[in-house]
Amino acid sequence: MNKMLKTFLREFTFRRQLGITITLGILCLALFSSLVSSWQGKERVRRNLIEQGQHITENLARQSALALLYASPDNAAEAVSATLAFPGVASVEIRDTGQRVLLAQGRARPAEFPKSFIPVAGAEALAVLDAESEGAWRFVAPVYSQPSAASPFQVQEARRERLGDVAVVMSKAELSQMTRDIFIANMISSFSFALLILILIRFLSGRMARPLRELSASMARAEAGESHVRAVLSGPKDIFDMAHAFNSMMAALEDRIAAVSHAERHIRHLAYNDTLTELPNRTQFMDMLNQTIDRARDKGQTFALLFLDLNRFKNVNDTLGHDVGDRLLIAAGRRIRHSVRADDSVARFGGDEFTVLMEDLAGATAALVASQNICFALATPFEIDGLDIYVSASIGISVYPADGMDGNTLLKHADSAMYLAKKNNSGHEFYEPGMEAKISDHVQMEGALRRAEGRNELLLYYQPKAVLATGALSGMEALVRWKHPEFGPVSPARFIPLAEETGLIVSIGAWVLRTACTQAKIWADAGMPLAVAVNLSGVQLRQRDFVDSVRAVLAETGLAPALLELEITESVLMEQAEETLSTLHQLKEIGVRLAIDDFGTGYSSLSYLKRFPVDTLKIDQSFVRDVTSDPDDAALVTGIIALAHSLRLKVVAEGVETAEQRDFLVRSDCDFIQGYLLSQPVPPEVFERNMLDAV
Repeated sequence: MNKMLKTFLREFTFRRQLGITITLGILCLALFSSLVSSWQGKERVRRNLIEQGQHITENLARQSALALLYASPDNAAEAVSATLAFPGVASVEIRDTGQRVLLAQGRARPAEFPKSFIPVAGAEALAVLDAESEGAWRFVAPVYSQPSAASPFQVQEARRERLGDVAVVMSKAELSQMTRDIFIANMISSFSFALLILILIRFLSGRMARPLRELSASMARAEAGESHVRAVLSGPKDIFDMAHAFNSMMAALEDRIAAVSHAERHIRHLAYNDTLTELPNRTQFMDMLNQTIDRARDKGQTFALLFLDLNRFKNVNDTLGHDVGDRLLIAAGRRIRHSVRADDSVARFGGDEFTVLMEDLAGATAALVASQNICFALATPFEIDGLDIYVSASIGISVYPADGMDGNTLLKHADSAMYLAKKNNSGHEFYEPGMEAKISDHVQMEGALRRAEGRNELLLYYQPKAVLATGALSGMEALVRWKHPEFGPVSPARFIPLAEETGLIVSIGAWVLRTACTQAKIWADAGMPLAVAVNLSGVQLRQRDFVDSVRAVLAETGLAPALLELEITESVLMEQAEETLSTLHQLKEIGVRLAIDDFGTGYSSLSYLKRFPVDTLKIDQSFVRDVTSDPDDAALVTGIIALAHSLRLKVVAEGVETAEQRDFLVRSDCDFIQGYLLSQPVPPEVFERNMLDAV
């Protein structure tokens, strides 16, 4: 119903809606009036017919007294014949007081009437409606004897004697006929009057709706695009006001069209050109790419698509501000434009990404040369505000038709090649089949690693460290492991570099530090105060609030600072050595111990080693592995131990797997050992069962 109403209001004009509504209202009113009038007429006719039947029955009762007195039907024949002559009388019946039929004439009595009469109370010969069926009434009246003439010797009034009853059955056919006639007459009169009213209302509504139709027509012309449309100011006040508002709106709209037309050209320029570099933007580039594909397909030519990304641009934005970054993009766009042929198309694809279309190539060599020219041009420092800013480019190259037949495929393949060029730091890469699989695996692994901590997939294993001279357990190193529900155990050599590349190492490292300190505190409270070693990433160490975060973890877990040892690799120590040195001194002030991990594999100098406030050197397992078979490794390990002791540092040998290696280290006066000879990294419950319980 609601749908029909909405369609009615939406599809029909106001005049038609008004006409239909009024017509339906008047027709319903006329029908209702006819029904009410017909019902009232029917009731009046019914009452009249019932009264007529009663009079006929009473008259028959008076004329039947003599017949009942002498039990002679002949005496009542004339009265019965006269009664049957009345319209509507179906049958007549005379009975004595014993309900024996004296005379019955006319059509058969309806079966639904009772056989006996209901006695009529009272001494008067009044007729009553005894029974009623669907098609007839039955009237009954008592018959009394007629009093004789008054005698002068009569002391009491003569009593009337009841002789019997008469019954008259009258048909309702006349009532039905008269009811139909009344209804038809009422319908004709009501709908005739309604028709006159409708004609009058239609005329008046047409006059009233004319201004609204004119306003609607003006609006329709304006909607169709006709200019300088004005509505006629006429009609009632509200429609007059609407027409005036429409005219004002059209005038204002026409004033703005000129400004919009002027702005459209500027907007079109903005829509297809980069506002910063004035190069074509992504939208225009895609159009150019599709047109280039059409031309190359028709002419059987080859072209190359170069997808370029500026390396370290984010660092410029973050450190020097977006204004410097914008000017760097402008300058980079100019250099790229000048590094390729005049017929090649250069566009800014978005952010620090640029694209180049090189048409009509004889081979891929031209694309390679162009990529080298771009890399060389961008390698020259950009001078902005007196600063020399260095950036480089990573370029991916796809070639039509070998690497794709449509624009999206070529763009996707060039982007994949650029991603690998950035990852490999190679400057430029041509697309090769299978690149997406490598990138997809890398992206999938990154996504899984981002969810690993929240899904409790990261585990912390512990590898013991022992005093070499006595074999006593002195501590353990906390090593993070990742057990993925689908991939299974993931090697740290695979996910740790990914974590450092994506910055996830910060949150993972914070989790490792907190978990390791919590576990060490549990064991210390149980009477086993063992120092726990935690590896640090260079990304963590460069965090401004790293020292505060270490202090907060120690306060949160309650672990004594002396039981925490932080391990940093040589290469991390030497990156931004001055800043790193300041951070290490702050950590020493807290009271934690510091160790240089994988010593011997980096490029630290003795002067820096002397300045760093470290407590321990950990000899890399690559040197320990062959100390019993390689004299050079043996000499190197012996020299590192001697150097460390001369600087008052403790030495830990990593990767000790055999008793021969242990014996060599004992002879070399090494302080501690760590490796499979003692135990592999194990979960905390296994470490507690196998190592602590044994101690």
